[in-house]
Amino acid sequence: MSRNTKGWLSAAGIVLAALPAFSQTTNLSEHDQRIIALIYRASFYERAEATLAKERSNSAPIKDFAEQILTDQQSADEQLRSYASRQGIDLDALREQIPTWREERLERERRAKTVGSATGEWAYSWENTLPAKDEREQVLAALGKLDGAAFDREFLRVTVDTHERLLDRLTAAGDLAISPDLHELIEGMLPTVRRHLQAAQALRDANEKA
Repeated sequence: MSRNTKGWLSAAGIVLAALPAFSQTTNLSEHDQRIIALIYRASFYERAEATLAKERSNSAPIKDFAEQILTDQQSADEQLRSYASRQGIDLDALREQIPTWREERLERERRAKTVGSATGEWAYSWENTLPAKDEREQVLAALGKLDGAAFDREFLRVTVDTHERLLDRLTAAGDLAISPDLHELIEGMLPTVRRHLQAAQALRDANEKA
């Protein structure tokens, strides 16, 4: 767990509880829905980036890694969709709600500063580890303009960064008050996230030495 994670745990409950609910036919709590949406969104972009790697990289190890990501994400996506279906959650609608939640949270913090320090600086909350929707789409668009060695460097940098963030988010989420079923789902995902992160780090290090 990174040094920022402890700060998220105290702030996350306040931030998530303050956000308005997204209406779906489900008994899940609001922050459980947000965690599911964040996982689904991360998976969505990971698949898109891995697909680009298969098309634009000239490195056999990186192509093999991208293929493994796609295989693993297909299995993870099936598990998440099965879980969401049982809980009455529309994943695609939930993912589209994330930018609205983020904007509403930031506006609420600007006005009330309900989450902050004695100096007036805003605390580092769990959801602040998420890049904005436009930022992640810009990263994907930038990757789509690269080829070969230039693509490899950026793909590996992005993959390491996003997996570090995701690992911290899932670990922090597991320490919050979430439903037992969601906790079990997260625990089942963590080994794959760690494995992808370690593989990306090893490929990045080897690429830098080449």
